[in-house]
Amino acid sequence: MVWGTAMLGPSDVTRLEEATRALRELDYRSGGETCLDDVRQRIRDSIPLLTAPMPERVRRRLHVALADLRNLAGWVCFDAGLVSNAHNHFCHALALAGLARADGLTANVCYRLGRVFLHHGQLDEASRYFGLGRIAASRSGDGLAASILSVNAAWACAKRGAEHDARTLLDRGREEFTAANRTDVAGWAAFFTEADLSGIAGAVYADLSGTVGRQHARTAVPLLTEAVDGYDEGMVRSRTFSLILLSTSHLVEGNVQAGVDAGLRALATAGTVRSARVRDRFRPLACQARHHDHAAARDLAERVDAATGTPPAS
Repeated sequence: MVWGTAMLGPSDVTRLEEATRALRELDYRSGGETCLDDVRQRIRDSIPLLTAPMPERVRRRLHVALADLRNLAGWVCFDAGLVSNAHNHFCHALALAGLARADGLTANVCYRLGRVFLHHGQLDEASRYFGLGRIAASRSGDGLAASILSVNAAWACAKRGAEHDARTLLDRGREEFTAANRTDVAGWAAFFTEADLSGIAGAVYADLSGTVGRQHARTAVPLLTEAVDGYDEGMVRSRTFSLILLSTSHLVEGNVQAGVDAGLRALATAGTVRSARVRDRFRPLACQARHHDHAAARDLAERVDAATGTPPAS
């Protein structure tokens, strides 16, 4: 696009919003590595928009659209394993959302930043960003944003073995989800459905089974099964994550064949997803499978190693 001195109008912002929506759908369906180049190109194309002449009402909407594009870019980079790039894009997103006074979007960026730290085991930083996000969600009155942040904060607590806090935050997040207005949800939060709530709840108990006691795997299994069944075909990566945790939870319970079956389903589903994060999530499953003196479990571990490029265990 060449903007020159042309006045920017609502239709121009609409095209940017629609492009971001399409790229986000591709990310959820096929992984960040499939759309990374397209997202970067879209950002390059959008830079001149900030200095184009436009009415003030269009400018605020543009700031929100550009903040969401950067928010998506951060998530895509995170999924592709480019953590420094992800932080850079998220910082731009926070600045633009602040200019627009878009507290709901600010809350979402904080959630996604928290997830980057959570994935890499930096639990204090993850919890800090989830807390900052809750402040922004409170300012906006966005109950769905509050729910997203509560259940993810619960996940951080589960990873550190804080069972009481994890349960308390998970219950709060479920209550917030039930009370939230889920009509006309912003694109950046539309992923958070009943299926995703079940998936995060299952993740909380799956981690508690490792940090507190294996009995929690029994609670994780039906939650993760519900998530797997509830995700539509646009959420292939999320279904893969839940299948990985479902497989792991079955193995922790000692239900080896069910664990192997879920693991093989996860590998099949992941075949259409290009995501460093998916490969990272598979590796603990391989470790868990190796704990079992069972031919099918050992075969699953070998298949995971081959799919993730992990050298065979010695």
